[in-house]
Amino acid sequence: MKKVVAILMVVTLMLSLIGCSQSSNTSEKTETESKTEVNNKSNDTTNDEGNAEVQKNKFYSIGTAGTGGAYYPIGIAIAKILTNNLEIQTSAEVTGGAAENNLLLNDGTVQLAITQGPMAYAALTGSAPYESPNENVATLFNGLSKGVFHVVVMGDSNINSFADLKGKKIAMGPAGGGAINVALDILSFYDITMDDIEPTFLAYSEGVDALKDGNVDAAIIQSAAPASAITQLAASTTDFKIISIEDDILQQVLDKFSYYSSMEIPASMYGNNSDATVVYLSNMVVVSLELPEDEVYQMTKAIFENLDTIIESHPAASGLTIEGAVDRIPVPFHPGAEKYYRERGLID
Repeated sequence: MKKVVAILMVVTLMLSLIGCSQSSNTSEKTETESKTEVNNKSNDTTNDEGNAEVQKNKFYSIGTAGTGGAYYPIGIAIAKILTNNLEIQTSAEVTGGAAENNLLLNDGTVQLAITQGPMAYAALTGSAPYESPNENVATLFNGLSKGVFHVVVMGDSNINSFADLKGKKIAMGPAGGGAINVALDILSFYDITMDDIEPTFLAYSEGVDALKDGNVDAAIIQSAAPASAITQLAASTTDFKIISIEDDILQQVLDKFSYYSSMEIPASMYGNNSDATVVYLSNMVVVSLELPEDEVYQMTKAIFENLDTIIESHPAASGLTIEGAVDRIPVPFHPGAEKYYRERGLID
């Protein structure tokens, strides 16, 4: 009898242990599953936040030009405004300049770009130098600055007129830059074509260095005045000349090309020996038509609420106003920009 009782006690104990073990395993499984569910929820939240962060931290580029002109520092200022106010990480990119920028904008390489009014119009319509229409080009604002056409030679040069450029080696600015088209427009009145000169395509600062070193006879700088490339030249010597356009030729240029205007560059601007009569174009900022309307609205608002940042970036932008932004635009506004200007009562 004692043996039976003992056996029963052992069996009972074993069953009790098995039950505890199953309960423990069930508890552990439940706890593991619970942790897994929490982790999955945490991962889902992280993914959602990650996607939101990607959306918030977009990266945009602004097409400018070479570092020796006004486009680049102005582009840096615009990038600063967008980055600081809209949390759109934006940078100014060195490019070939006004003409190339419209192509870069159209194909999505950049989202904003600085260009010249005539270049924007030519890009949209597909006229020279463009081979086909660039339909993504839209106006963000006009009246940014005056793109002044400088032709610089050293003081001892025998070049005193555009007519004297025939047969000379000329730094034309960067390949694809707007200066090339302006040069050809002006030179055509002197019966000079690209075949009549030795062109070399360099960034403005590099062109001025080549001029100073005697590697070219003249350097073209299409930039708001004062152009930093020429200011750098003036820091080492004042013995240089800026070539004027004769009055009779100037009038013909203005009559044929409505987008050119004339101005005087005083000798005091660069500290050289004489004033110069030159032409200039209006510079502007264009934006991709593919960008969302609300986003471009916010861009436009941020820029004109922080206008001093652009004005202080370069003397060329000192005349920028919101009224000038809507004046004589060569291509239609982006709907987002148009919405902002309508709200401000600047357009009907």
